[in-house]
Amino acid sequence: MFDWARHTGISSDTLAKRLSLGWSVEEALTTPVGKQGRKPKPILAPSMAHALPALRDWQRDMHVAHRQMTRSVRSFVRQMEEQMAELRHGLDQHLAAQLDEANRHIITSHTPGVGQNPQEIVRDRCSRVAQESV
Repeated sequence: MFDWARHTGISSDTLAKRLSLGWSVEEALTTPVGKQGRKPKPILAPSMAHALPALRDWQRDMHVAHRQMTRSVRSFVRQMEEQMAELRHGLDQHLAAQLDEANRHIITSHTPGVGQNPQEIVRDRCSRVAQESV
């Protein structure tokens, strides 16, 4: 872009803006910079006429490369989102299991007989009866 700017005398910013606005390569390179609101007719220099096909090829190649890169980035982002969703799901399951375990522990520690085997229940009752009778 800088070489073309030097060759045409049109700034690289102006050339880039013209191309991004959808100007054809030929029009961007040959249209002199004029006053705003007016688009002068292109003047085609003979030396530039030979270079335009190469520039069109370059523009096409850059467009293809840009589309390819965009697809790659979108694919990468999609994969990262899927991995994050799997990690979130695994973390949610882990936290739910910990919460269930904590709830079971609270229930067994505050409810006599829950979580104990039958022999321990009988011993607890017998010891309470013995304490009450004393």
